[in-house]
Amino acid sequence: MKLLTILIAIVPATFTTGAGAQLALPTQPDTVHSEPAAPPSNVDRREGSWRIEAGYRGSFVPSSGYGPFSTNEYFPEFSLAASRTLFARGPFSFAPGLAWDFGSTGATARGDPSSFSMQRVTVSLEGRVHLGPWGYAYLRAAPGAAMQKAQIDDASSPDPLAKSQWLFATDLSAGYAWLLWPRWERSVLEPRLWLQGEGGYGWVAGDRLALAPALPSGSTDRTSGVDLGTLAMQGAFFRLAAAVSF
Repeated sequence: MKLLTILIAIVPATFTTGAGAQLALPTQPDTVHSEPAAPPSNVDRREGSWRIEAGYRGSFVPSSGYGPFSTNEYFPEFSLAASRTLFARGPFSFAPGLAWDFGSTGATARGDPSSFSMQRVTVSLEGRVHLGPWGYAYLRAAPGAAMQKAQIDDASSPDPLAKSQWLFATDLSAGYAWLLWPRWERSVLEPRLWLQGEGGYGWVAGDRLALAPALPSGSTDRTSGVDLGTLAMQGAFFRLAAAVSF
């Protein structure tokens, strides 16, 4: 019994080395479990970051200078655009982008075949009001430039009578984009399909159509040109398009 009392006094709960350092019994480190962060449910992915659209544009051109190239004062175009959302707050967002429109038409001028083509490159500045699963309404301004080419295949001329010119152009329009699918998964980041329609006014600076043959320098041919007056590609237009956002 006396021996047991001596051992209890000598052996403490913590052992001490000769250097005075304490040796503690090893313990298991605490394990920290981190849960994966859930995607923020307050972000409406239906607004999208990038958007690509393609469709049809029809313009009404009452200019008298357009008469030699069309029988109905109507100009059809293929339309392509891309944009990116840079600002969003509440139901409002702002998305700049680039747009390209191209079209051509033909008729008869002075008894000879005539043709006209135009390609338009614009910077699209679009403000949107989002309506949840039903899409959004938008207002778009699009300044830029247009390349016009007018031509008459005059049988008496060694080369067609033609003129090409870059001109300032701009559009102002309003429209609505309807979300097709998927509509209800607001926080899921995936491609979405849209249909949209808009109407507005397009303006291209007027150009004097003084057409002449493009003869090489030093040519001895003497062919007079023709003046068809001023062409102003200005008037109301509409656009119908399909789009994908992601």
